[in-house]
Amino acid sequence: MLTTPDSAPATPAPRNRRWIIAIVITLICLVGCGILAGCAVMLGAAATAAPAGSASAWQEQVVTSGGAERIVIISIVGEIGLGEDAIGVFGTQLSQRQLLSQIEQAAEDPDVRAIVIAIDSPGGGVVASSEIYAELRAARDAGKHIVASMGDTAASGGYYVAMAAEQLYAHPATITGSLGVIISALNYEEAFEKLGLRQTVYKSGAMKDLLSPARAPTSAEAEVIQSIVDESYNAFVDVIVAGRGLPRDEVLRLADGRIYTGRQAKDNGLIDEFGDLDDAIDAAAALAGIEAPTVVRYYMPGSFRELLAAVVARQLQPADPFGVRAWLGEPGVRLEYRMLP
Repeated sequence: MLTTPDSAPATPAPRNRRWIIAIVITLICLVGCGILAGCAVMLGAAATAAPAGSASAWQEQVVTSGGAERIVIISIVGEIGLGEDAIGVFGTQLSQRQLLSQIEQAAEDPDVRAIVIAIDSPGGGVVASSEIYAELRAARDAGKHIVASMGDTAASGGYYVAMAAEQLYAHPATITGSLGVIISALNYEEAFEKLGLRQTVYKSGAMKDLLSPARAPTSAEAEVIQSIVDESYNAFVDVIVAGRGLPRDEVLRLADGRIYTGRQAKDNGLIDEFGDLDDAIDAAAALAGIEAPTVVRYYMPGSFRELLAAVVARQLQPADPFGVRAWLGEPGVRLEYRMLP
């Protein structure tokens, strides 16, 4: 049976569909290129703009309204010494650079009469803790009264920075102490042997590969590391002696690395009073002789440009889906005033 053209079944038009798909893909590519170009322009502008958190850039969020004289609350939360990359895009704690700039701005503001440092930290790097302490001492030398309020934890480097304060407040259950220094390095020598791996090192000096994770340290290397720990420990003890007015022998007795509750710390003269953040603010007002202070916190208004720059920077970090890098730690070691298990 013959069929006529009118009765023939309709056939698809694959050629037309291919043209439509090609046009859609082209449009998507053009839009994507435009977005990338815009991102490049914004990131370039971000690189040349004043960095977020620079001195005199923070704005005030009023906690309690009062007169012209101000008390600034500066929160020291989490590990001390983290950079913006480690905190992440939506991290709530301040980076080391931002903390220092907040203290600097408070020190330079003639309306700021006192600073309350709200500490909830297990400590962190020796250098970072020392920098914050030095900046707070500079603010105190500039005439600003400083009071510390300890939260759940104010240990090791968290206690170190509190030594810049004139008065220390804590809850009876606050975890503090851990007064000392630690440096640690992972050793996977036995794991290498089981896997049949061996690290070959060519070095210019006997101790150039000090604390190599592929071998046990020699006795001479252990002496070098211990001398560095002891030097930082003595600096910590000196700061406590100056900050608390305790005899050095008493500080040495207390600073063996153990932790204390707030109640135990008060019994040993490591804090002044029990109280919360409001009590610390009242103490700061009394020290400054202010009856009705305006209490503020600093904040940095975000922008799309800054958020985009942070997102891109975060995405450039190497992937670590199984957390291996976090477990092994970053390359190298560092001295820490930090409470560790």
